[in-house]
Parts: sequence; C-alpha cells; structure tokens
Amino acid sequence: MSRWFRMYDDVLNDPKAQKLTDADFRGWVNLMCLASKHDGRLDHPVGDIAFALRKTAAKTLALLTALQSAGLVDGTETGWKPHNWELRQYKSDV
Repeated sequence: MSRWFRMYDDVLNDPKAQKLTDADFRGWVNLMCLASKHDGRLDHPVGDIAFALRKTAAKTLALLTALQSAGLVDGTETGWKPHNWELRQYKSDV
C-alpha cells in the first residue's frame, strides 16, 4: 500500500536540510519514505534499514549519525525517527 507523507516546501529554506550533502539529503528523504511505512518509526536493525536504502550497514549508520547531528533524525530507545514527525505528520487533514 502506498502512503503519503508531508514534505513542506519551506525545506528549500531550512538550513538543517540545505547544509546536507546531496547524498545525505537523498538519504533523508528516503528515510522519511521508510518511516512513513512504519508510522514514523525506524525501529529496524541497521541492516534492514540499509537493505531498504540499498546501502551498506556502515553507510546507513553514517547517514543516520549525520542526520542526527543535523537535527533531522532523533535517536530513540528502539532506533530512530524523523525529527518532529508527529507534529508534521498528523493523522487527518480534517
């Protein structure tokens, strides 16, 4: 099943996002797609996230670390989640 998630057009002016490398920006968007499929959570082992991103586990961990340092991904007790996911991805448009 395909899902939608919100990507705000002001990301164009967000220093946290725009200071990323092109590869990390693409990785961030792909991680948000993956999080969308799992209610905003990235609670999978790094190897599973790496497979979904078509990256090695080492490159995936480096991406997650870079995104966490940039304030775009938060570490949780069970994995990671996009920063402020619940705030920006509310359940209904009504």
